[in-house]
Amino acid sequence: MLKKLNINYFIPVGTVILIFIFGSYIAITRGSNLSDGDSYSLILSFLDLKDLHIYHPSRGAYGHLIPEMLLGSTAYFFGTPISNLISFIFFFISIFVLSITFFEKNIQNFALFLLLISSNFYLLFDNTNTIDYPVALFFFSVGLYLLKKEKFIYSSIFFAITICCRANFCIFIYPIIFIYFYHSKILFQKFKSLILILSLTTVIGLIFFVPVFYVNNFTLDFLNIPFITKSESPGWYGGPALNFTSLFPRFIYKIYNFVGPFSSLFIVTFFLLNFKILTSLKTVNQKIIWSVIILNLIIYFLTPTKIFIINPFLLFLYILCFTYLRKKIIYGIIVLNLIPWFVTYNLLNIEYKNTNICDAKVALSANFTFSVKQGEFINYLNQPSLAVCYSKELGNYSNNFLNNRPLRLAQ
Repeated sequence: MLKKLNINYFIPVGTVILIFIFGSYIAITRGSNLSDGDSYSLILSFLDLKDLHIYHPSRGAYGHLIPEMLLGSTAYFFGTPISNLISFIFFFISIFVLSITFFEKNIQNFALFLLLISSNFYLLFDNTNTIDYPVALFFFSVGLYLLKKEKFIYSSIFFAITICCRANFCIFIYPIIFIYFYHSKILFQKFKSLILILSLTTVIGLIFFVPVFYVNNFTLDFLNIPFITKSESPGWYGGPALNFTSLFPRFIYKIYNFVGPFSSLFIVTFFLLNFKILTSLKTVNQKIIWSVIILNLIIYFLTPTKIFIINPFLLFLYILCFTYLRKKIIYGIIVLNLIPWFVTYNLLNIEYKNTNICDAKVALSANFTFSVKQGEFINYLNQPSLAVCYSKELGNYSNNFLNNRPLRLAQ
C-alpha cells in the first residue's frame, strides 16, 4: 500500500519537476532568439525610459507598463535568458492556479493538466519569451481564483493589474464578473460588492494607463476598434482586411494549426458527440469557460495573427476537455499533441510575399496540397536566431543582446 502510494505521488511530482526544468531550459537557452516582435519593443520601452527619460509604449500607440518595466529591467540587469525565465515562471504558476480554480486540488490533477497544456508546442514555447502575456495570465488566474472565493476586493486588484499587463483581458474580466454574480444568485443581494469590484478594477486599471494617455495628449486616439475608429492599415492591429473572405480562411487554418493538426480533429469529434453536455451551461465553471472561448474566438476572427491572442481560447479549451474527458482520452490528446513536435503534415501550400525570417509573413495564395514535413520542435532547433532581426534597434545594447548578456554591460 505504501509502495503504491509513493508511486501515485512521486510520478506526478516528477512530471511537474521535469516540465518545469524543460520549460526553464528552453527559456534560458533561447536567450534573445525571441519569437515575437513585441518582446523586443517591450525591452526597448524600458531602455528608452531609462536612457532618454521618455516613455515610449511598447505597442507604438499604447503599452503595458508593469511587464515593460518588470521584464525590461530584468533583461537590462540580468539578460534575456533570465527575463525569459521570469515569463515562463509566471506561465507555470498560472497553470497551477487555473488547476486549483477549476479542478480538485491535488498533485495528480495538476500534473496531468500541466502535461496537457505543455504538450501543445505553441503554448509552451511561446510562453518562454520575454513577453507580457504570461504576466497578465498570472494576475488573471489569481483574480479568477479569488473571485470564486468571494474575495472581491483582492480579486478586483488582481483583475486591474491584469488589464495593466494586457489590455485585451478586459474583454474576459467584466463578463466573468457578471456571470459569477448572476449564476451565484447574488447579483442583487451583493449589489454593492458588484459595484465595488467593477469600480476598483476600472479605476486601478486606468491609473496604470496614465502614461499611455499622457503620450497621446489624454485622448483616445491610440485605440483601434474595428468598424468604429479609423485606421491606416486595412485590418485590426496588423491583421488582414476586415472582410469575410480575408478573415475566415486564416481564422480556420490557424485555429486548426494551433490546436494541433492531429488533436484538432479528435477534439472536434469529441465536441460533436457530447454537444449537449458541453453546452448545458449548468455550472458557473461552464459559463466562465464558454465566455472566454467565445469572446476570444470573436477577437481572433477579427485579427487572426499571433498565437498570444488565441492563448486564452487554447487554455480554456483544455480546461473544458480536462473537465469532461476520461484520463485515457486526455493521454490520447497529449500523444496527438506531441506528434507534430517531430513530424506533421500540411494540407495547404502557402505562397508568402517574402521568405526573409525578419519580415512579417504575408500570405499571397494557397493551394490544397498534402505534404509531410518536419515538426515544430525540429524547426525550432534548426531555424536561425531571430535576435539579428531586432538587435540594431537596441543601439549600444545590440552586442550584449545578441550574446544573451545583461544589457547593462554596454554602459
